Amino acid sequence: MTSNKVANRGFTLIELVMVIAILGVLAAVAVPRFINLGTDARVATLNGLLGAVRTTMETVKVTAALRGSATSANPALNFLDMQGSTIRLWNGYPDRWWDGIGMTLQGAPAIAGGGYLSTAPIVFNKFTFYGYSNSTIPNGDAGWVLTDAPTPANCSLAYNYNGSGEPQLILRTTGC
Repeated sequence: MTSNKVANRGFTLIELVMVIAILGVLAAVAVPRFINLGTDARVATLNGLLGAVRTTMETVKVTAALRGSATSANPALNFLDMQGSTIRLWNGYPDRWWDGIGMTLQGAPAIAGGGYLSTAPIVFNKFTFYGYSNSTIPNGDAGWVLTDAPTPANCSLAYNYNGSGEPQLILRTTGC
């Protein structure tokens, strides 16, 4: 009588160790990439803010010029009523305070006193805005920081405007 017995083999110890080693290598490569998703999201958020600020800054400049605000008797300081907000202008560009560049973003709330000459933080969406001459944003620029970033001052968008030429937008992402 012949036995048709088939050997029931499992995995050898060497095969199991090799599979565990391969999974370990894959995890070591993949996990750091997933951890950096927060950094990538913060940088993308700041890039979106940069685009919005650049667009609204130019829209304010053009609107002020079309309405004659930039060529009034006192061209240095003017105000522009735009989409229900009063924007403080300096030489046709939004000023470096909340009632200037801060109020140009869609949905930005008006605050008591307007925010002129105030370095108090103003929370708006995911950002905190600081007016000119603050210690949070490097070089005393006005701008926005992501406060949930590891180093908020270096995860920021600065609006640097000294009243002459065009304002500079400075994106800092090393602390995101």
